[in-house]
Amino acid sequence: MVLKVITMLCSFVACAGAADPPDLYIAPYLQNVTTNSITVMWETKNPVIGKVAYGQNEKLDQSATETTPVKIHEIHLTGLQENTAYNYQVQYDEKTLTPASFRTAPPLGTSNWRFVVYGDNRSNPDTHTKNVQQIMKLNPAIVINSGDLVASGTVYEQWKTQYFDPLRGLAEYVPVYTCLGNHERNADHYYNYTSVPKENNEVYYSFDYANAHIISLNSNSKDAPFELGEAQTEWLIKDLKANQDKQWTIVFFHHPLFRCHPTRGITPQRWVWQPIFEQYGVDLVVNGHDHYYQRTYSIGNYAEEPTRGVYHLISGGGGAGTYPIVPKIHAASRKQIHHVTVMDVQDDRIVGRAIDIDGNTFDAFVYDKQAPSSAEEFIAYEIYTLERDLGDAIRKLPVAQLSKKGVKIDQVIEVPNPFQVPIQMTFSWQGTNGWQVQPQQKIEMLQPGTPIRLVIKANGPANTSYPLPVAQLSFSKEDGEKAFRNDVVTFYPLKVSPDQTLRIQNTKKAPTIDGDLSDAAWEKAWTTDSFVDVQGSDRPMRQVKASMVKKDNLLYVAAQMEAPEGLTEKGYEGRDNSRAPRDDHFRVHIGVGDQAYTFLVTAHGAELDTKGRSTTENLKWNSTFKAISVATKNGWQTEMVIPLQDIQVEGQPLRINLARRDVTANTECELSPTFGPSSLDHRVPMYQGNWEGVEGFATLQFK
Repeated sequence: MVLKVITMLCSFVACAGAADPPDLYIAPYLQNVTTNSITVMWETKNPVIGKVAYGQNEKLDQSATETTPVKIHEIHLTGLQENTAYNYQVQYDEKTLTPASFRTAPPLGTSNWRFVVYGDNRSNPDTHTKNVQQIMKLNPAIVINSGDLVASGTVYEQWKTQYFDPLRGLAEYVPVYTCLGNHERNADHYYNYTSVPKENNEVYYSFDYANAHIISLNSNSKDAPFELGEAQTEWLIKDLKANQDKQWTIVFFHHPLFRCHPTRGITPQRWVWQPIFEQYGVDLVVNGHDHYYQRTYSIGNYAEEPTRGVYHLISGGGGAGTYPIVPKIHAASRKQIHHVTVMDVQDDRIVGRAIDIDGNTFDAFVYDKQAPSSAEEFIAYEIYTLERDLGDAIRKLPVAQLSKKGVKIDQVIEVPNPFQVPIQMTFSWQGTNGWQVQPQQKIEMLQPGTPIRLVIKANGPANTSYPLPVAQLSFSKEDGEKAFRNDVVTFYPLKVSPDQTLRIQNTKKAPTIDGDLSDAAWEKAWTTDSFVDVQGSDRPMRQVKASMVKKDNLLYVAAQMEAPEGLTEKGYEGRDNSRAPRDDHFRVHIGVGDQAYTFLVTAHGAELDTKGRSTTENLKWNSTFKAISVATKNGWQTEMVIPLQDIQVEGQPLRINLARRDVTANTECELSPTFGPSSLDHRVPMYQGNWEGVEGFATLQFK
C-alpha cells in the first residue's frame, strides 16, 4: 500500500486563495520534511511576526512563533512524531489563514511510498497549474522539481506568478524539493524561497526519506564547478560513500547527461558524474532542462555478465514550451509532451508512470533492483567514452586535399580501450561508393589495457563522389553473442576538401539588391551548387545554389535555397541579433590574411556582420553590408552586397567560404568543409562550420 501523505488534498478551486488577506503575497508552502520536523514558509507584503499553530486530530494546541518581523517567513516545527498527520494554521498580525495539513516522514527504511518528479515549469503558469492538478490527484509524499522554476530568477514578480501561484492546493500539503536550473540564475530569490538541508549553503544537499537517500546537485558549472577535486564532486563522493546502506539512491539536477535533443550538446558532467554514480550504486538520476520526456535503458560499464547500471529520466514537461526530440539508442521511451512522472516505491521495485496534463498515462516502467538488465536493455558506458576519444582523434587528423588525380589517405587512429574485460571487435567499412578501402574487415579480441589501433587506407577517384565511405566498429562476446544494446559504432574517419580557387568576374553594371535575380549581371556570374554537408561526407539534403560577381570594391553574392514554405514570414528581427544564426540563413565568410569576417542574412531578412565568430564583442564591428531575402516557389533566395573596402583587403590574400543553415532539417552545408568541432553526439565525429577556419576556405581571386 502506498503511504498516504494526507487524508485528502483540497481542491484547487477551494485553495485558490479567494479569501487571502490583502497583505499576503505568497501563500504557505511546505519544505524539508523529516521524521520529526517540517518547515512552513510564506511571504507577506510587509514585515510582521508570524506564527504557526499546529496539532493532531484537528487540534491546534501547539505553536511556533517568530521573534523578529520579516516578509519571508520560515518557521521550523520540531519535536514531531514520525509518519503522523498534523493540521496547521498560519497566523500573523491578528490574521489567520485557511488551515492545511501535512504528514511527517515515515520511519527510515519504510518500503512503500510515492513521489512525483517534474521540472521546467517556468514561463507558462496555466500549463504549470494543469500539471499541479494532476500531481494533487496522485497524493505523493514529496515532490522533486528538477529546476527552471521561473523564466528569470532575478525577476521577483515571476516567483509568485510562475511558481507559487500554480502550486496552490499542493505546496501547502506536500513538501517540494528543488535544485537550481539555469533560469534561476543563482539569484538570491531562490535561496530566500527555499529551505533545504543547510549543508553547502543550500547549493547542493542530500536527505533521507523512507528507504531512499536523495541527492540534489547544482549542474550550473559556472556557479558550482564539477570536476574531480572541486568541492561539489568531492562532497558527492563522500556523501555516496556514507550512504551505501540505503536501499535506493536517487540523484536529481537540472542538465541531463544523456538526452535526445537535436541541437544540444553533451553535458560535460557526463564524464565525471556518471562513473561516480555507477561506482557508488546510484539507482536513478532525474533531470530537466530539456522540455520533453525521456527514459533511458540502464547505463553502466560492461562486465561480461548482466549488471544493473544507472537509469536516467528527463521529466522536463512542467510548463515551458516543449522541445523536439530525435531517436537515441539509449532512450527506452521518449515523447515531446507536457507531463509529470509519478513513482511508487515498493520495497526493491519502483513502479513509474508518466502522465500528461489531461491525466493520461503515456509510459509505464519498472525499476527492479533484483533484475539485472538484459543485453538488449543495457547501454555500455564504454561506448560513449570510445566515441568521444575516437571523435577527438579524427578531428586531429589532417584534411586530405582532393586533386585532379583524386585523393589518397593512409592514416592510423589509436585510442584507449575503455573495456575492462575482453571483448570481440570487428572493424569494417560500409558504403564504399567507388572508393578503394582497406581492410574490408578485421576481427580481433580486445584485451583490457590494449589500445584500439585502426589503420585507415582509402583511395578516392578524381571526381570524388558522395557520400564518402563509412567505417564501423561492432562489439560482441567471444562467441558472437550480443553483449549490450549500443554495440555498433559508426564513424567517419575521412576528411576530404576540394582544392578550390574561385575566380570572380568583374561586372560593368552592378545588380540591384532587391531579391530579384533576373539582373543581367548574374548571367555571367561565377555559379556553383557544389555544397557539402557540414559533416564533410555527403551532399546537402536540400539544394543550395550560389553566384558571385564584383563591381568596383563591392562583392555581390546571390543564393537560392530549397526550403519549406513560411521561413520568410517569421524569425529574429533587426541588425546583428546574436540569435539570428539560429534561423534558416545563408552566410559568407571572407578571410583576410588570418582574420575572418562573416556576413549573414536569414530567410526572414535579419542581417548580421561580425569580425570572427558571432560573440557579443565581435558583433560590435559593423560594415556597410546589406542584404535582402524573398520567398520563392521552392524556398527562399537572397542578394547580398559586401563592401571589401571595409575589411582592408589591399595587399593581403583573400579566402572565402559559403554556408547555409537549413533549420527545418537541422543541418548545415558549406562550399568548403571546415570540420569545426561540435559538442553534439549524433555521429562520430560531429562537426560544425568553423567561422574562423580561414585555412579551410577556398582561395578568392578576381578577374
